[in-house]
Amino acid sequence: MEACVQDAKAWLCDNGLVMNDNKSQAIVTHSSSLHTPTSLTCVNICGQLVETSPVIRDLGFNVDTNLTMTSQVANVCRSAYYHLSRIAKIRDSISTTVCKSLIHGLVTSRLDYGNAILYGINDRYMHRLEMVQRSAARIVRQIRRGDRQSMTTILRQLHWLPVRKRIDFKLLVLVYKAIYNGTPEYLAALLRRHTPPRSLRSAGRLLLEVPRVNLERFGRRAFACARPTLWNKLPTTTLHSSRSN
Repeated sequence: MEACVQDAKAWLCDNGLVMNDNKSQAIVTHSSSLHTPTSLTCVNICGQLVETSPVIRDLGFNVDTNLTMTSQVANVCRSAYYHLSRIAKIRDSISTTVCKSLIHGLVTSRLDYGNAILYGINDRYMHRLEMVQRSAARIVRQIRRGDRQSMTTILRQLHWLPVRKRIDFKLLVLVYKAIYNGTPEYLAALLRRHTPPRSLRSAGRLLLEVPRVNLERFGRRAFACARPTLWNKLPTTTLHSSRSN
C-alpha cells in the first residue's frame, strides 16, 4: 500500500499536481464476519503516519470498513430530513413548481449523488432512502402522514423514479457510455461482450459477460459483475439503441 502511495505521488508530481500528505486518510475494508481485527493500525504515507479509520470521506461520500454504506445512508437521511422540515414549514406559501425545485435542489440531489456505489446495499438501508423520497412526495402533494394513499402512484404521477430504480438507471447509463462511446476507458475495459459457445437466438443481442465472483456480498456489487447483470435484463430494442435519453 505504501509503495502504491509513493507511485501515486510521483505521478501527481509529474503532472503538476500536489498530494496533501497530512490530509490523507486510510481505511482497511473487510467482511463483517471477520471478528478478529486487523493488525494494521497505521500507514506510512510519504513519511506521514496516518491511522486507519472505521469511516473515511472521499469526494463527499462516506465509506465504512464493511462497505455497508451505513454511515453514508445515515448522513444522507439526516441532511435530507433537515431540508424537508424547513421546506414543509413554508409549503403553504410556495407553489408546487417552486416546491419541486427546492426538493430537487436540496433533497433529490443528495439521494442521487454517488448513488451508483449504493447498488446492492442491505434492504433496510435502501428502505430508509425510499422513506426520504416518499416524505418529499408527501410535501409536494401536501399529503398528511395519516392519509392512506399509494405512494407508488404518487411517485409515478410526479415522474419520480424510486430510489432503487434511480441507482439502476445511473449504472446503466455508465454501461451505455462505456459500450458505445468507450468512455471512461477504465470502466469500458471491465466489460466484455458475451459470446455463446454455440449458435443461439440470443447471439444477435448485445449481451455482456457476467464474471464469476468469489464473494457473494461484495462481488456482485462490483462494476464488472453488477453492470452486465442489469444490462442483460434490458429489452433488445434498448440494447441496440444508438442514443440514450
